[in-house]
Amino acid sequence: MLFKMFLRSFFIQAGWNYERFQSLGFAFALQPALEKAWPDREKLKAALLRHLQIFNTQPYMASFVIGNIARMEERAAEAGEDQLKHMPGVKQALASSFASIGDRIFWGRLKPMTVQICLLVWSACGFYGWLFTGMDGAVSFGVLLAGPLAGIAAYSVFSVYIRWKGLKAGYACGGSANCALDAANWPRLIRLLSAAGFAMSLAIALLAFGLLAGFNCGSCRPADLLLKLGLPLAVLALHRVMRALGRSVFFSAGLILAASVLLFSLLGLQPFELYL
Repeated sequence: MLFKMFLRSFFIQAGWNYERFQSLGFAFALQPALEKAWPDREKLKAALLRHLQIFNTQPYMASFVIGNIARMEERAAEAGEDQLKHMPGVKQALASSFASIGDRIFWGRLKPMTVQICLLVWSACGFYGWLFTGMDGAVSFGVLLAGPLAGIAAYSVFSVYIRWKGLKAGYACGGSANCALDAANWPRLIRLLSAAGFAMSLAIALLAFGLLAGFNCGSCRPADLLLKLGLPLAVLALHRVMRALGRSVFFSAGLILAASVLLFSLLGLQPFELYL
């Protein structure tokens, strides 16, 4: 039953609509549990209709809610339908909680990291067309595919694991409004993903500005080369400091712009010619 619900959870968005959002997909994923709990056709119909109300959460995290509600339906079938009175509140509380967690993990961190992984794989394979658009060297089709496939694979493995883990965790503790919220140390995971994303951004920045400086600087002095590499690193470091102090990205951008104007005015550098 759990495996059937797991497979069906991949279609949580298939019936998405502006009136009730993911309700059709949720009811479809929950159907194997409902059929087991309510063999009577009329009660099964009533159970399906219960779950066609508005439902919306982060799609990869929906399995936490599906598992929880499946267990609640089973308990209601065993102990009496008065057990269902708390279900709408539990369902909504979990949907909101896991939506917030999932958005920060998947949309805010893992999705951008797929591009970072792609660029790093391309660079490791010797393809720099993402940086130098006029490259003449022939690149194999396998290398071109390796980058995006690596990013997609990393993203997919994590999302599939979360779907299965969430379904099992939700089913194991079904019935409470905080069920499975402790299935992982979510704040720590988010911090680790943020650190990994920053590390990859740092590697890409070093690689990109280093290559630009190397290809266009020629026999320039070591001090000039250090300046070319130091500027992007200083921008990344300043951004992290501002984030640690709780400042917004707009404040960081304004500070970086002001510092850039001051720096280029004092040193007399031409910003658009520095790397070209």
